[in-house]
Amino acid sequence: MTVRRTSHSRPAVLKFGGSAFADLDGYHRVARYVLRRGTEEQRPLVVVVSAMSGTTGRLQQTLGALSADPPADAAAMLLTTGETVSVALLAAALDAAGVPACPLPAAGTGLLAEGPADRARLASVSPQALSKALTDFPIAVVPGGQAVDPAGRIVMLGRNSSDLSAAASAATLGAETCELFSDVPGVCTADPYLVPEARTLSRISYEGVRRMSRHGAKVVHEGAVEWAERGGVRLLCRPFPWSEGPKGGTAVGTGPEAAAVVVHKDSEVWCFRSGRERRAVAGLLRAEGLGGTEFDTASEACLTVRTGARGAARHLRTARRLDDLCLVTTLREDGTAEHTLVPRSDAAAEARRRHALLYPDPTGTPGAAAPLPAKARSPHSDVLISLGPVPGPENKPPD
Repeated sequence: MTVRRTSHSRPAVLKFGGSAFADLDGYHRVARYVLRRGTEEQRPLVVVVSAMSGTTGRLQQTLGALSADPPADAAAMLLTTGETVSVALLAAALDAAGVPACPLPAAGTGLLAEGPADRARLASVSPQALSKALTDFPIAVVPGGQAVDPAGRIVMLGRNSSDLSAAASAATLGAETCELFSDVPGVCTADPYLVPEARTLSRISYEGVRRMSRHGAKVVHEGAVEWAERGGVRLLCRPFPWSEGPKGGTAVGTGPEAAAVVVHKDSEVWCFRSGRERRAVAGLLRAEGLGGTEFDTASEACLTVRTGARGAARHLRTARRLDDLCLVTTLREDGTAEHTLVPRSDAAAEARRRHALLYPDPTGTPGAAAPLPAKARSPHSDVLISLGPVPGPENKPPD
């Protein structure tokens, strides 16, 4: 691929989630798409990649089998390997397609973060490193969700933070848009895996998608929205493979807010003796990047906490967990939110019921929408860990 550079040739920033790499051929599919985009648009590309589907969860599970509360530096060292593997594999696939690409480590991205190594806060981005890579190569491949701290150590920006890496890179390079590719059609009014009738929004405001993310929806990383808005970057949320048809995908920038339903299926519900105690704990969790949704029932002050969140347990010693209950949140266009606790087994049905109230079927006879295929873990996500069962206390080797 030869890029005809001009003074107006701003790079394009493309991010690919782990679902794009559900199998090894996924790296070839992404490479072919990136090659076509670069050839047609004649400008340099920054490609941000996530770990292949299931890798980070597998690594987290293995780490948890060894230590209930591992050191943050050790956790970051292990959990960032998934994205590093994806960088190397995509660079290899691009090379096989005849395209030279620069695979960058975290230290080569210009992203600087502060705080705990396993959930650091992105503090600044320097454009020099990426600009240098794009001077020598038409494509730079960047590990999503990684940065370095002031001491030069690799840190994580939290789970599902490849969006943040992409948006921050786009902002610092002056890109007009940042494209986020995933396994859903765009920003939807509910999780389409749970609510097949969910609608894909053609556009939504920064504040609208930020509010959805803040209330637990897995749409766009909240930090990515902040960086995009600050840099005037329009986010384009698209499915991959992307057909570039007239419909599909969501533009995040100027636009309306939207009503939505959020199922907190990956969170636990904790109750406190008072609202004051709940607010204090929520503040401590937010300071460590572990914030959840605060809400009240008829008699208790509650908080959601992501299941398995490292470091959360020490803040929850005086709280009581509500086992087998799940929070379902209805977000309305006027900014209000309604929270309902239901048995976890009923959460999807409750979400569909609430979504139907927000978006009634115009025919009055809602049918059975086709659900998305179930998410699958890549068969290669065990490349860093044995295919055998995760070691537990019962089968640890003797000392």
